[in-house]
Amino acid sequence: MSDHKGRIKDEDVNAVRERSNIVDVVSDYVALKKKGRLFWGLCPFHQEKTASFKVDPAAQLFHCFGCGEGGNVFSFVMKVEHLEFPEAVGLLADRVGYELHYDTKSAPESLKKSRILEANRFASMFYQYILLKTNEGSRGRLYLKKRGLNDDVVKRYGLGLAPQAWSSVGNYLAKKGFSQAELVEAGLVIKGSKGYYDRFRARLIFPITDIRGRVIAFGGRIIDSGEPKYLNSPETPVYHKSSTLYGLHVAKNEIVRLGTVLVVEGYTDVIALAQAGISNVVATLGTAFTAEHMKLLKRFAERVILVFDADTAGIKAAESVGSYLSEFRLPKMEALRDLEEGSASGIDVRVVILPHKQDPADYIGSHSADSFRKLVDDAEPFFDFYLTREVDKYNISEIRQKEQAAVAGFKLIATLEHPASQKAYLSKIAQRLGLDEEALTVKFNAMFKRGAAVRSEAKETLLDPQEKTERIILHLALKYPEIRGKIPEEIDESYFVFPAHARLFTVLKDIGGGTFDAGVLVNIDRRLGAKATELFMIELGYEEENLSKYFEDILISLKDFHYTRQINKLKQELQFSMLKKDEAEHGAFEELMALEAKRRDLRQKGPVV
Repeated sequence: MSDHKGRIKDEDVNAVRERSNIVDVVSDYVALKKKGRLFWGLCPFHQEKTASFKVDPAAQLFHCFGCGEGGNVFSFVMKVEHLEFPEAVGLLADRVGYELHYDTKSAPESLKKSRILEANRFASMFYQYILLKTNEGSRGRLYLKKRGLNDDVVKRYGLGLAPQAWSSVGNYLAKKGFSQAELVEAGLVIKGSKGYYDRFRARLIFPITDIRGRVIAFGGRIIDSGEPKYLNSPETPVYHKSSTLYGLHVAKNEIVRLGTVLVVEGYTDVIALAQAGISNVVATLGTAFTAEHMKLLKRFAERVILVFDADTAGIKAAESVGSYLSEFRLPKMEALRDLEEGSASGIDVRVVILPHKQDPADYIGSHSADSFRKLVDDAEPFFDFYLTREVDKYNISEIRQKEQAAVAGFKLIATLEHPASQKAYLSKIAQRLGLDEEALTVKFNAMFKRGAAVRSEAKETLLDPQEKTERIILHLALKYPEIRGKIPEEIDESYFVFPAHARLFTVLKDIGGGTFDAGVLVNIDRRLGAKATELFMIELGYEEENLSKYFEDILISLKDFHYTRQINKLKQELQFSMLKKDEAEHGAFEELMALEAKRRDLRQKGPVV
C-alpha cells in the first residue's frame, strides 16, 4: 500500500500518470461509451440525464461540459475520491503496482498518518490470525457460526478477534518497531496508571476502512457478558467517525451498479445482509446520519435508504435529522433539499421500518432476502416520514398545539426547493390537522415570504464575440502544436480580456511546440486545468483540411479586437488631453492614426468573428 511519506519524486508522478490509462480509471466509476475517438458518459460529479462528460484517450484528459470539471487522471481521482494530490498518486500507484519513492524530508503530519495506517494494517492481520488460526479464536468462530455468518463473508470484511491478554497487540506491534506513543495515537493502546494495555481485549474485531480499503480504525463487540457491548477506536488523525461509513469500500461497486445504498446501524447488520446477497449496505459508526455521510454517499448512489428497527425508529430518525439539520439555520437551510424527491441534488432518501423489534440481522435470519427487498422497495420518502413524526408530537385536539404543529411543518416545508413540493406537503399537513389548505398556504407564505412563481430555467447566453474569439484561438493552440508555432511573437496575454484565458495563453507559450496533454496539467492549478480541458475538447465544426485558413481568420479577429480596445482607449486619452491642452496630445494622435491604419489593413484581409 502506498502512503505519502513526504514529497513524491517527480519522475514517479510522471511514471504513475503514464501507466494509468484514464479511460480504464474513469470506467471504474462511469459507464463510458465510445463515440468517434472520444468516450462519453454521465458525469460522476453532478446529476445529469444527458451525457456531457468526455474522456480523450489520446490526450489522457477528461472534461464535463455540464459542471465544468476537467483535468487529467490525477484530477479525476482527487475529485471522485476526495483525496489530496499525493493520496491520488498513491491510489493510482497501488492500482498499477508501481512503488513510489519519496524525497528524504518527510512532512511530520504525513509521516504520523502513515505510521498509524501501518500499525492498523498489522493489527488487523494479527486479529484475523487469532480468529481464524488459533485455539483462542474458536470462541469467536463459534459465535459467528451461531449468528449464521460463513467463512467467506468473515474474510471479505476482515473480521478478527482480540485476545483476552492485556498486551497482546501492543507487544506484537512493539516487535514490528512501533513505539507505545504511536500505538496510543493510533487508538490501539491505552496508557493507564500502571502502564500500557490493549484497548481491545476478548472482543470480536471489525476493521473499519476508508474508501481506499485502508484500515483506519476498529470496532470491537464483546462475545460473552460485559460492558460496553460495543467499543470503537477513538478519533485519530486518520479516523473521523462522522464522515466514515462502515463497509463502504466493500459495497461501493454494488452501490454504483444499483444506484441505491442501504444505511443500517450495526456491523453485523451489514455483514448478515451481505451474506444474504444484499451487498449495497453500509453502517454509521455510533453517530447519527450526518451531512458528511450524505455528501459521501452522493458520489455513489442516487437513492439512500435508512433502515430503522420499529422499537426506536422515531428516536433514531429524530437523532439523525437533528444532527443533519444542526449544521444549517432555519428557514434558509438547504440540507433537507437532499431529502426532497426530484430535487436538484438528485438524491432520494427513504426510510424502512422493520417490524417486531428486529434489527436487519435478525430480520434476514428469520425471513428471505426477497422479503427484505420488498420492504426496501416499499420504503417511505424520508420527508413524509419525518414531517408526520414532527406533526404527531403535538396534541392536535388543542387549538394552540394544532397551530404549533402547523408551524413545525412549515419550517420543514420552507426547506423544499420546488413550489410544487411545497404545495403538496402543505396539502398533507392541512389534511392531517383538519385545517383549510388555502388559509394554511396564505399563512405559510406570510411567514416565509415564499411566492408561488416557479423558477424559470436558466437560459444559455450567447458568447461575447471577444470571448468566442479567445476560446477558438486557445482551442486551436491547445490542440495543434503546429498552430501554436504560427502565433506571431507580438501576441501576448494583453490580447486576452478574460483573465483565465490570458493565464492559459502564458502556459501555452511556456510549453512552446510541445503536445498539450495530461502531463502539462500536473504543473498548473485545478481551475485553470479545468478551463484548459474545456477548451481542448470543445467542438467547433471546422474542417481540419482548412485549418490554416480558419486560424488566420480567427487571428485577424483577435488582433482587430485588440487594436479596437487600444483605439478606444487613445480616443478617451485624447479627449482628456484636449480638455487640459496637454502637450502629449500630438504623440497620442499619431499613435491613434497608426492603429487605425493597422485595423483597416486587417479588415481587408478577412472577417471579424
